[in-house]
Amino acid sequence: MYDPRQWSFVTDMNYNGSITISDVWLWFKWLYFYPGDGFIYFLINGVPDIGRFLEITYSDYGGILSGVISFIVWVVGLGILGALADE
Repeated sequence: MYDPRQWSFVTDMNYNGSITISDVWLWFKWLYFYPGDGFIYFLINGVPDIGRFLEITYSDYGGILSGVISFIVWVVGLGILGALADE
């Protein structure tokens, strides 16, 4: 099955031939959803029985599940960095 997620960073995210302000938003979106999309990728490819049971597909990239997982990862990660910076 084809994985539609762009896993490597490219500056021209919308592939229109030039870097524009639209690409900047896509950079943030690509980075924000990376943890959640990675977890979805793991469910689909690493433990496919669980992924199938939960009806997880590649169309879930950038969706609610990915957004919630990414939010948790970013909040925890930034909290840890903040705590380390305070020491």
